[in-house]
Amino acid sequence: LNIYVPREQPNPEEKLNVIVHIHGGGFTFGNGHFYAHPEYLMDRDAILVTFNYRLGILGFLSTEDAVIPGNNGLKDQVLALKWVQKNIACFGGNPGSVTITGASAGAASVHLHYLSPMSRGLFHRGLSNSGCAFNPWTMQKGAEEKSKILASAVGCPEAPSERLLKCLKQRSYRQILNKITLFYGYKFEPAVPFGPVVETGPKPFLDQHPYQLFVKGEVQDLPWVSSYVAHEGKLLTLATFNDNIEEINADWKKSAPFTLYYNYTIARPVWSFFTERIKEDYLGKNQNVNDENFNEFVKIFTDRVFVYDGVAAAKLHAGATNSSVYFYFFSYTDNGTTVQHADDIQYFFSGNVVGREPTENELKMKDVMLDMLMAYAKTE
Repeated sequence: LNIYVPREQPNPEEKLNVIVHIHGGGFTFGNGHFYAHPEYLMDRDAILVTFNYRLGILGFLSTEDAVIPGNNGLKDQVLALKWVQKNIACFGGNPGSVTITGASAGAASVHLHYLSPMSRGLFHRGLSNSGCAFNPWTMQKGAEEKSKILASAVGCPEAPSERLLKCLKQRSYRQILNKITLFYGYKFEPAVPFGPVVETGPKPFLDQHPYQLFVKGEVQDLPWVSSYVAHEGKLLTLATFNDNIEEINADWKKSAPFTLYYNYTIARPVWSFFTERIKEDYLGKNQNVNDENFNEFVKIFTDRVFVYDGVAAAKLHAGATNSSVYFYFFSYTDNGTTVQHADDIQYFFSGNVVGREPTENELKMKDVMLDMLMAYAKTE
């Protein structure tokens, strides 16, 4: 864990509000400090806690039974939150005022903590930036089959699960992690091959799908803020295609099922039909992607991969609890460029603007955003 305090000598009697940030990275990469730098928050008399959790195969492999139930990464997060409850008072923090925040996969994690019995009593409000429990990349698909593919690839038996687990423990972590490429359908998409699952074993982090839990009202009655930005989909067009229009047009049919996460939800024989219909709905009939309609093309990914389910989650969350639920859509830019995936967190953490100093207007926006965050962190 990384614990940042605004005093050289913490005062255990001070009881400052605590911000716990869960990093993003598609449940696959990242660490607690690679963008969540503390300087901005230290000017606001708050304590910031960041941490690492297990990722990828090591964090989310599941045989969908009690042998390898899955969700190790989320259970690591629970341990971090328990540590905060037990120890943060020693750093001048208030264990009764803990706000959990997260970006992307971290944002989805925040939302999932509202649904897990393991997380009850460990936090008091949450903020999810560019991610939620309902986004199509959050819940892992085909976890048991993936465990068998991995086992076969490293020379282990596919079943029973006990033998599979025993054999995997005899393989090096490099042997295991090097097999991640087996689970991509197009380049490195889908970008989240291993993630949260519904567990069947004892003491699960999650025992039902998030949607079912919300419908039943089995959610912590705590405030929640959720946000998305104007050009979320730019993450995928840039990272997957490098915004190369020629490549996009050439590979659209084979890439779309994986970049838009319907490779598990739509039967393969009709992939081609839906792939063309999606593009037609956004760009028009028989239209290729070009410079003029590129922003409309980006909206396909913005809507499908992020915003549509984010709006639905906010509405369902609000209907399932008596606490306040807020949703904001962030589109501010000072230089006319696009506002990409989770860009709003750069106003909370000083490490997210790479290669340049923030402008005067961006510093003003930083103050606006920090005012909002700190006001929220004080709510009952």
